[in-house]
Amino acid sequence: MTGLPTIIHALLLFLALSATAHVAAASRHDRAAGAPCEFTPSASADQGASGLIVGAEVLLPAGSRPNQGVHIRFNGGLGLVGDFDAVRAALPNAAVLDCRGQAVLSPGFVNAHEHPAYSYAFPDSKLNPGYIHRDGWRLGTNGALQLPIPAPLLYKPGDRRSAAMLLAMELRHLLGGATTIAGPGGLPGVIRNINRHSRAGDIDLYDYEADVEVFPFSFEAVEDLRDECAGGAAHRFPPPSDPELAFMAYVAHVGEGRKSSCAARAEVARYLQRAQRRDRRYALVHGVATDRADYAVMREFDVTLVWSPRSNLALYGETLDIAGAVDSGVRVALSTDWSPSGSFSMREELQCASRVASAAGVALPAEKLWRMSTVNGAYALGLEDRFGAVEPGLRADLILVAHAGGDPHDAVLTATDDELLAAWVDGRAILLSEALPKSLGAGECVALEGMAPRACGVLAMFDLSPAAFAEHVEGAVPINNTSRQAPCEARH
Repeated sequence: MTGLPTIIHALLLFLALSATAHVAAASRHDRAAGAPCEFTPSASADQGASGLIVGAEVLLPAGSRPNQGVHIRFNGGLGLVGDFDAVRAALPNAAVLDCRGQAVLSPGFVNAHEHPAYSYAFPDSKLNPGYIHRDGWRLGTNGALQLPIPAPLLYKPGDRRSAAMLLAMELRHLLGGATTIAGPGGLPGVIRNINRHSRAGDIDLYDYEADVEVFPFSFEAVEDLRDECAGGAAHRFPPPSDPELAFMAYVAHVGEGRKSSCAARAEVARYLQRAQRRDRRYALVHGVATDRADYAVMREFDVTLVWSPRSNLALYGETLDIAGAVDSGVRVALSTDWSPSGSFSMREELQCASRVASAAGVALPAEKLWRMSTVNGAYALGLEDRFGAVEPGLRADLILVAHAGGDPHDAVLTATDDELLAAWVDGRAILLSEALPKSLGAGECVALEGMAPRACGVLAMFDLSPAAFAEHVEGAVPINNTSRQAPCEARH
């Protein structure tokens, strides 16, 4: 009788190893049959603690590297990053998703400026590129046609409609490659949202903080500056409300109007004067009215220019001098602004930026556009030590895209939703292709209309079924249809 437990233990161990071998063999069979990745489960009984190694060509700040291994740790951070075989040897118990030669892994895009609470709405039928300053379309200043501003949609716990609408917005951005959005509003637990913790509940909603300011000087700048622009005394704006927030970046709308707008130019001058204090990180959003002299100051005082070309063109018929900004060496980050006049996703904004730059005689290669959408966006928010790159110690905010050859940066920038294999936020796989095992997902993975990848672990968070989700989001900007977004065209 003393040998029976040993025999039973040996039998159980044999069965467990056989099951693991069967899964691994099945994974190898799938890879041979054309699947992009081979999955090997963890060799540890405590599978979650071992984490996951992703093997792929990886886009690093220093350049693209093939045959790399990236360890996603159980706590949502990035562990080892290096040669695939070396990483696997160092972490023998980790699960492995080997996509080498078939996929490219990139940090998710950082959308450095959005208005999530409004980005369910389509462009208004009266939207036109004839405005001189933002006060024209916002307030009808100087006889301009005032555009209706959509009602803000704020998350209300227990309200399934608001949750579904905001979830659709965040999934749309995630499907477009973004893992981070900066701006007021959003949904807890899905995409990474960045803004100040200024109200109860913001701790749950905003993963990290940046001082995102809509209008740093005035909500009626044209009126306030009317006498100054007519040759009178300089107008004195009140001091900033929270000047002591030196620990977080200041990310503000400035110069949102044509270069011919005195009010827009006056805003730029005042903001750059403030930035010369060097008391905190500064980012200048829109900057349509900026010029080469401004870019020299921005370069000297490390002010990031956050560019939203589609929205600029849709409202003002022009955008910033991208040739001047690039020639001056200004750090540029890309953003979508909002759906009523901007791009529906970062991939759409990237394509618009490329066309606008090309029309201006500026070559923006894929790697430069990728930097504008990742490391530069994180830097604009003062959070480059948290995300925006694939580096040990940063958060695991990643996108995995099918890629069999050519420029890996271009593959990430232009991927269709069929080519998006996975998207992780804080180490949780929220989007997952049908070609990958469901076990990789951050919970139950369900198919949603308009999306090739499955959404994992997010509908249940808000007590939504696929049918209820589809019902609540009817009439809002769809997850993957850009036919009604504003045009990306310069004014003639």
